[in-house]
Amino acid sequence: MSDGLSDATAAILVAVEAVEGPLAPKKRAVIVAALGAFAELGYAATSTRVIAQRAGVAEATIFRHFASKSDLLMRLVRPMARHLMVPAVVEAKAGYDAAAGNVEAMIGHMMRARLAFADRYAPLVRILLQELPVNPEVQGLLTEGVVVGLQAFAERMIANEVAAGRMCPIPAPRFLRIVASCLIGYWITRSMVAPGVWDDAAEIDAMASLLARGMGPLG
Repeated sequence: MSDGLSDATAAILVAVEAVEGPLAPKKRAVIVAALGAFAELGYAATSTRVIAQRAGVAEATIFRHFASKSDLLMRLVRPMARHLMVPAVVEAKAGYDAAAGNVEAMIGHMMRARLAFADRYAPLVRILLQELPVNPEVQGLLTEGVVVGLQAFAERMIANEVAAGRMCPIPAPRFLRIVASCLIGYWITRSMVAPGVWDDAAEIDAMASLLARGMGPLG
């Protein structure tokens, strides 16, 4: 914890400050309040009045720092994509190299790394899950910053594995969708639908094993 903030919120503030520079106290309060409100209530249901009340500032203070509610949202999301999500490509390559031809181990590594990310930055992940289906700006940001890089890596990885006879041919976007769907579904269930004591290691091992067998060579 830092200054009474959750570890997740404190980590997000560090990412924002890496782009925005040191935050004035009221601007910091607005960001913390917006992050909590967007995650709990949803972006559409959160008014700037609600943010101001939570931050303990006048509503006009928000507009001294942010052009609009949309600008506030994107200035939370952009630093995360730039400084925290893009390393997913590096992590995926490192996991593949360490797996040395073991597709199940590679998928498990990717899932563990992204699950740790989702847990550390949980408020923002909730916001992203809410906004991705309806917000073209968020969709574009993540596609350009994350999906393109991961897809290029997946294409090379799949080509290598198919050539080595360890994997059946599968389009890279489909591979990423399958892995992401399993992981996101697990995170939502474990973190939001049925929170409790979960054995992440065992669950990820089971998902990775199932996916690897399904993507194994035909015949």
